[in-house]
Amino acid sequence: MRRLLRRNGRAWLLYLTLTIGAVPIMIPFFWMLATSLKTRELVGEMTWIPERERAYLMRDGRRQEVMVLLTGKDGRIKIRYPDGSTGTVEKTELTTERVIEPQWSNYTRILRPEQKGSDDDFPRFLLNTLLIVALTVIGQVLTSSLVGWGFARLRFAGKNALFMIMLATMMIPGQISMIPTFMIFKWLGWIDTFLPLIVPAWFGSAFFAFLYRQFFMGIPLEMDEAAKVDGCNPLRIFWEILLPMSKPVTVTVAVYTTLGAWNEFLGPLIYINSDHKRTLSLALAKFQSAYYADVPMLMAAATLMLIPVLILYFISQRALIQGMVVSGVKG
Repeated sequence: MRRLLRRNGRAWLLYLTLTIGAVPIMIPFFWMLATSLKTRELVGEMTWIPERERAYLMRDGRRQEVMVLLTGKDGRIKIRYPDGSTGTVEKTELTTERVIEPQWSNYTRILRPEQKGSDDDFPRFLLNTLLIVALTVIGQVLTSSLVGWGFARLRFAGKNALFMIMLATMMIPGQISMIPTFMIFKWLGWIDTFLPLIVPAWFGSAFFAFLYRQFFMGIPLEMDEAAKVDGCNPLRIFWEILLPMSKPVTVTVAVYTTLGAWNEFLGPLIYINSDHKRTLSLALAKFQSAYYADVPMLMAAATLMLIPVLILYFISQRALIQGMVVSGVKG
């Protein structure tokens, strides 16, 4: 009994420590969600509750709600009446109160553009991003798994040296190849297309190829030999036996590739010029400039952009952790 209590006490202590550690990490997300439901006037106030300030004017013993438009230098306030007419009143004639009123209209304004084909067409940006992510994931999984399989199963001269060279490329900063890559894509006529964002993924990744190699090396060679006896060639062994067995690694590669393509900002900023071809990351930039920032709309768009990533993580977290652990300990 004492041992059970001690075990439960350790578990509760662990959960309590994790919860306390998660609080400062979650605060920015709660602030983002709260700000996305505020009005522009209350963005600067550190309140977690989405409130709205209402102004009332006392006339003939009745309280009438009005909209404050402008406060003049003489202390008089310009207001708008419910019928659309405007006027000015003294500050003492107005009473204000705050009510909890989430501004769900911030989300509807993003999801429903005012006119089809406009610059704020969020659904179009979502489709652009999904297209790029899907093709990038497919290319990354196919090419990285092929490279990892080649280093794990094939025998050829200089294999270890080539493998070390491949790993060494991970130490090269991406900024070094940025200008030469841009010149190549410009020469190919790919500027203002999705190709510069998709084609590089079809040449594989050194890190993902390393993960696949480690996993394939943990699979006994007897499985390949048994498949050869049944008449399978090497590519068929890879496609029908080894690749289906590498589901944890494939999920890991797919998730990390999805996150990278989903949040990519520099690539679309360099290669995409047309407004209707923008991705979600570029669409967020339109809510702010050097002189103006629509913070509630920006936070609403960021929240919508975050939701698919959270869903993807919660669905694949078990396979994701398994893939990282298995690929790291075998070989």
